[in-house]
Amino acid sequence: MNRTLLRLILPFLGGLSVTATTVPTRDDSWYQADTLKREEVGNRLITLANDPRIRLEMAEPAVVMSGDGRQPFLFSTGAGTLLCQAQLTLPPFRSKDKQVFMLRMGTAISRDGGKTWVAWTHQAQHDDVNLEGGAVPCADGTVLLLDTYVMKGAKPDHGVGELWKSRDDLRTVEGPFWVDFYLPHIHWAGSTDDRGKAEASARLHRSIIELPDGDLLATLYARFDGDTASAAYMPTMLKNRTVIVRSRDHGASWTYVSTVGVDSGVGTEGFVEPVLVRVNRGPHSGRLLCVMRTGRDLYQSHSDDNGAHWVHPRAMALPGVDVYAIDQWEGLFGYDPGAPGYIPRDEMNGSLVDPELVQMRNGILACGFGFRAPEKRYKENWHTPRNGDYIAFSLDGGDTWTHVVQFRSGAPTTQYLGMREILPGVLYVVYDDSMWKMPGHTQGFELKVTRVASPR
Repeated sequence: MNRTLLRLILPFLGGLSVTATTVPTRDDSWYQADTLKREEVGNRLITLANDPRIRLEMAEPAVVMSGDGRQPFLFSTGAGTLLCQAQLTLPPFRSKDKQVFMLRMGTAISRDGGKTWVAWTHQAQHDDVNLEGGAVPCADGTVLLLDTYVMKGAKPDHGVGELWKSRDDLRTVEGPFWVDFYLPHIHWAGSTDDRGKAEASARLHRSIIELPDGDLLATLYARFDGDTASAAYMPTMLKNRTVIVRSRDHGASWTYVSTVGVDSGVGTEGFVEPVLVRVNRGPHSGRLLCVMRTGRDLYQSHSDDNGAHWVHPRAMALPGVDVYAIDQWEGLFGYDPGAPGYIPRDEMNGSLVDPELVQMRNGILACGFGFRAPEKRYKENWHTPRNGDYIAFSLDGGDTWTHVVQFRSGAPTTQYLGMREILPGVLYVVYDDSMWKMPGHTQGFELKVTRVASPR
């Protein structure tokens, strides 16, 4: 195994801005220019469902990456360090002998709870580990980082993943380590992605958790035997399932454990973009909770035996959030319900995307997500107030979501966000304020979440 120790390059860029150290030729061919009138909006909390037992205080947003950065992910090392990664409007370096994302990933690091940020890379002019795959601080002080892409291995039913390690709070990293994934009956080929391009990888997404016995669990979505249903909006793209993989050797190898969600009749995409937490309080303490994107509603499932078995996924009940309320936005696309011969169109249905879960130390569960209205055509007109970024809260381990707020509404965004708890009862939330081929920033803010005692 080739093991290299690489010093991190941390150029101080001043204030909160992060800029690329090189400016290669842009590749703008894959998306269209946005021509809608841009109106700057001040983000604020809009309460859609109120639970008086929860009180929120939102701080003023600050810039994490200036002028670029979309669909951000956020991770914490557990030692006060935050790592944010987002897509840049630049092509990748293609420095790896494996699949990389079609856009370059930009990464920023903060060692003061999100007050200041500087650029982070393991090596200049190289593609960093794609942190969509997840990162976790382990009990022994090691931080593990997994690249999102798991590629077909040399042996049947085996894949190869990319692991990085840090033993000093991301001041240095070691890697890449090429790690084995045993995925029985996986199908690597036969599908495209949502742009119609051939897809031949499995995708790790967001979550790695360490169990009390030191085992690691991660969430992955892919296609296995029997997964032949097509996505509603892209017939060449097959619906995926979400599975759990386990490592008993600190990430050196991974094995399929169980399927969390598979149902060809659910949503437009199957079960994708999963996120996983371990409940820390109440009657469900120790339960694993998984939330997944489907292309319509978010779905959730849980396991009470460390992921060996899962209840059948159910749609999350999120008060004030309805992807089928097309009357609230179809007028922006020229449809009039009062017109003769009007017929509702499936393409007008909305979609909830890329959930994020944080189990807070005070027992509150926070679930962030984006709302696209409608599912695909939101890029043509994003002005409906329902379009934007949301956070839902649960006080009972995910059984119910009783407090729902929206913090970006009717403004350009890709509807992806990341969250981590930086202090007891304080979340740090990152999001984008633009869409592709539009100037904008990755931004972040503190959100104080207080559990209010019930009145006597």
